[in-house]
Amino acid sequence: MKFNLMSMSNAKLDKDGICSINLPPKLSCPFAGECKAYCFACTGPQSWRGAKQIRLNNLELWENNPEQYEKFVIEDIHKAGRLVNRWNDSGDIVSTEYLKMMIRVANHYPDRHFYTYTKSIPFILKIGWENLPSNLKIIQSYGGTADHLIDESKPFAKIFKTEEEIPKDWTNATHSDLEAATSGTKIGIMAHGARKSKFKG
Repeated sequence: MKFNLMSMSNAKLDKDGICSINLPPKLSCPFAGECKAYCFACTGPQSWRGAKQIRLNNLELWENNPEQYEKFVIEDIHKAGRLVNRWNDSGDIVSTEYLKMMIRVANHYPDRHFYTYTKSIPFILKIGWENLPSNLKIIQSYGGTADHLIDESKPFAKIFKTEEEIPKDWTNATHSDLEAATSGTKIGIMAHGARKSKFKG
């Protein structure tokens, strides 16, 4: 079985020197809502058979042997050597235990920065914002079934139909994730990919 926990195949992330750790979209998105209709991770290279199978293998490893999964993640982050690492450019925080693992990985690498967009707000609240390490940035993402729990005093992101609709005082992460990953608190992204026409705004 082939695992590829660290990915450098996302062109937008790779140009900014960002690696990603991925799970399969939808299957690992417990609070997915309207986003399922326009999910970018369900189109393009991430939807090709090989990429889909690797992400499925990653999820199977997590479910069957979480200790080994965590070990592989820690090893792969070291091998990749990137200072900024994204959790889930496909998939999401699949459980509270997965979030706890993300926290342990961040604590293992205090000199690296980690971030994620997530609709799994209930898991964040269960752990508590105050218990997240400073090098793990959680960006709450609208479009899920737990949108009512989003705290806009914390980092959050919304999808817009066009770039022009993104407020000028927000971080525009359509073409680069670096500012959103490190300093942005209000983040706008233009709908893109083969399913962007399904985004209703």
